[in-house]
Amino acid sequence: MKEIESHPPDPNPTLLYHYERKQRHTALVLLFNMVVLFAMYAAAHKWIEPGEARAQLFYWINIAVPVVEVCLLLLAIYFWLNNGRFRLSVDTNRFTIDDPISKTNSFSVPVSEIEGIRQTYRNHTNYTTTVMYMKSGETIQLTPNYHYSRRALYDALKEATPTIQLPEHPYRFKQV
Repeated sequence: MKEIESHPPDPNPTLLYHYERKQRHTALVLLFNMVVLFAMYAAAHKWIEPGEARAQLFYWINIAVPVVEVCLLLLAIYFWLNNGRFRLSVDTNRFTIDDPISKTNSFSVPVSEIEGIRQTYRNHTNYTTTVMYMKSGETIQLTPNYHYSRRALYDALKEATPTIQLPEHPYRFKQV
């Protein structure tokens, strides 16, 4: 986990925002996706008209669907057994993300050292990024893999550091 030290911290920091999600929740989402995939497979069998194109399509679907189902099941089992915890928190001293899947996405930085956050969208690749810029010049990409409230996160960061530069709207990305 990246850690940056700064000014003396507040001895009694106030928690401004906290989000937590266990991997068992992700495992359940993966199991739900397995059910949806199977339902789509069954619906395709029922409603696609017989013919040569259908036979060709189902030749590949009959290979791909079981492979995808097994991969989803193995991931669900891994997440269920591992049950790591994603944590995102902002207090009056620090902004911390602890990601059990990717330690490169984990960090803890003083909020006073954050210059701003920028959100960009690359039209030609259909890819969005949210990057935090530190006063030291370092950049840290915020993970898009969890459904935390960007609005609540930005409000907490603004409360902790009123001079921070944040996007005008938490769910709009500037096209670059």
